[in-house]
Amino acid sequence: MKITLEIPDNKAAFMMELLQSLPFVKATPARTKAKRQDETEYLLSNPANSRELLESIEQIRQGQAVQRDLLD
Repeated sequence: MKITLEIPDNKAAFMMELLQSLPFVKATPARTKAKRQDETEYLLSNPANSRELLESIEQIRQGQAVQRDLLD
């Protein structure tokens, strides 16, 4: 059985020491969460998406954008 505990950073060292002192507990620190990537970074990380995004930005700069209303 696995149990996951979320412990505040300021208590993590204490809790790990406490848990590791118990003979029946195998305590391993969780991996740190990856930094959340914003949408622009995500699109630029892929060459095909990057090309499309940069072309769209250029179209906006040249006044070729078409504004549309959102459907309800």
